[in-house]
Amino acid sequence: MKILLTGGTGLLGNHLLSLDSNIIAPSRVELDITNRAKCNDYLMNNPHDTIVHCAALTSPPVCDKYPREARNVNISGTINIVDFCQTIGKKLVYISTDYVFDGNKGNYKTTDPINPVGVYSITKAAAELAVRTYSNSLCIRTSFCPEKFPYPKALVDQYTSRDYIDILAPRIMQLIRSDETGIVHVGTERKTVYELASRRSPDVGMASISDFDIFFPKDTSFCTREQ
Repeated sequence: MKILLTGGTGLLGNHLLSLDSNIIAPSRVELDITNRAKCNDYLMNNPHDTIVHCAALTSPPVCDKYPREARNVNISGTINIVDFCQTIGKKLVYISTDYVFDGNKGNYKTTDPINPVGVYSITKAAAELAVRTYSNSLCIRTSFCPEKFPYPKALVDQYTSRDYIDILAPRIMQLIRSDETGIVHVGTERKTVYELASRRSPDVGMASISDFDIFFPKDTSFCTREQ
């Protein structure tokens, strides 16, 4: 299987590249997903079997500050990829997020209704809906962090199925290589972000959602019985 990967310079993209030597990972200059004509031209001229679409604006504060760019990249760019795949008949794997849920209940199943809060979450949810209109697609909802927790403090009151990228990337690659379609959640057991951080950074400090002026969903954990 020959894979074409968008967002190859990101955290997940880098790890996927290390797991498969057959991945094509064009730069943003080579593949501008926001320009439909240029996007189609590149994809037509670089043979592949599957597109793995990781490219996105992923920082919620950045998306809040630049909503137009977030819409252009996260929604319009994804629609361009979906339209190409549907026209040519290529398999599409889309990397979505646990933030499509509002975090009010946790233990989310793939069948639970989404309720995004904030520009980042809304644009990712909108892109996910576009992907789901194409039958030969797989939407992977996930959340990951670098191999070493990147912050001095971690939230004690935010629950998640997030895990370290070296743990989740192989699982995601296995799904990419499979015939799976639809929606899949990729994560591990429910825990606080602080509990996750402490596993590899035992000296990490404690923080609370109330310490910040930005929105954090309280519990976006996945139902592990589905995984």
